[in-house]
Amino acid sequence: MIKKVASNELIVGMFVHDINASWISHPFLKRQFAITSAIDLEKIKRAGIRSVIIDTKKGLDIVQAVEMSDSPKSKKEDTKKKSKKTSRSIDGELQGAKKLFKEATSVIRNLMEDARSGKKLKAATLEPVAERIVQTVLRNHHALTGISRIKTKDEYTFMHCISVAGLLVSFAKQKGYTDEQCQKLAVGGMIHDIGKTLIPDSILNKPAKLSDDEFKVMKHHISIGQAILEKIPDLDKLSVDVITMHHERMDGSGYPFGLKGAQISEVGRMAAIVDVYDALTSVRCYKEAWEPTQALKKLLEWSPARYDKKLVGEFVRCLGIYPVGSLVQLRSGRIGIVMKAGKDLLKPQVRIVYNAKHAHYEMPRDIDLARTQTEEIQSAAVPAKYQLDVSEFF
Repeated sequence: MIKKVASNELIVGMFVHDINASWISHPFLKRQFAITSAIDLEKIKRAGIRSVIIDTKKGLDIVQAVEMSDSPKSKKEDTKKKSKKTSRSIDGELQGAKKLFKEATSVIRNLMEDARSGKKLKAATLEPVAERIVQTVLRNHHALTGISRIKTKDEYTFMHCISVAGLLVSFAKQKGYTDEQCQKLAVGGMIHDIGKTLIPDSILNKPAKLSDDEFKVMKHHISIGQAILEKIPDLDKLSVDVITMHHERMDGSGYPFGLKGAQISEVGRMAAIVDVYDALTSVRCYKEAWEPTQALKKLLEWSPARYDKKLVGEFVRCLGIYPVGSLVQLRSGRIGIVMKAGKDLLKPQVRIVYNAKHAHYEMPRDIDLARTQTEEIQSAAVPAKYQLDVSEFF
């Protein structure tokens, strides 16, 4: 059956029979196509298309939109209407963390551009942002954890620096570091890769594995960073350890000094764990992002040879077995996103978004696995399998 529907009623699984717009005003190569992902919905939205014609014989019907809407806007609206008070609090913290992440990324971008042009840098420039990161972690220990996975390939270096800062503060706070110490660690995290400003873009953004010679050049970003640090007299030792030691390894295979075991400060060992975890769980120009659970398992496998095994265990407890932002499959077959860690690492608070058994999207709703006997996590899930963009829910 052919029928006209409003664009905000479209869902993944519908078949577009015709677009109510001239060919020059829409971004699609064909006027007839199946909506296969949230990306298609976003294209329609951005093109300003108010309605389309769908064919219900070739795709889903409008009556199913109430339960299966994949529109990012409707998901957020439904969540605001239906979620409990606690979930609204989570959403508020996540939105605040997202705003901080964006602003901090801009600060780092400008700082690195100044470093590239040889301008004098001051640690004091970063302290207000570092303080906000610490305060965000104090309000919600995991607020920056999920947000940290939202990165673009083009701005990876800047966003990675903010992610490392946030994760490092969360880790340190869990271990009992003071607020002042955490602020120094945040500064170190924000500029731990500052030496990359003078690494050629052809190496920094190469969409493939680096050659031995290219990797030698890449490793110089630590020594370059050290040279830049010498021009920042007010930089604390905790910040310096993060910057100079995050590539050192327990067995001495790291760089630039080839330090072993206790020769690496605790902060340096923590920074190494956080740095590689964030790199593994991020989309890069040469790889897709790993799921958090997969990255944590690898960190455990690589310990104690590369990483401090005790600290890795503490980092896992800090993030949870299923970190905030992870996609998980529950006993019922429903798919949810971990929104808040619980005291029991296997029972976090989860936002249900999809039903794998019946292959349709669900109205987002939050459940606390610590308070239910009917649901439990069966396994981690892969977003691509369900055409889900986790970032839409943050």
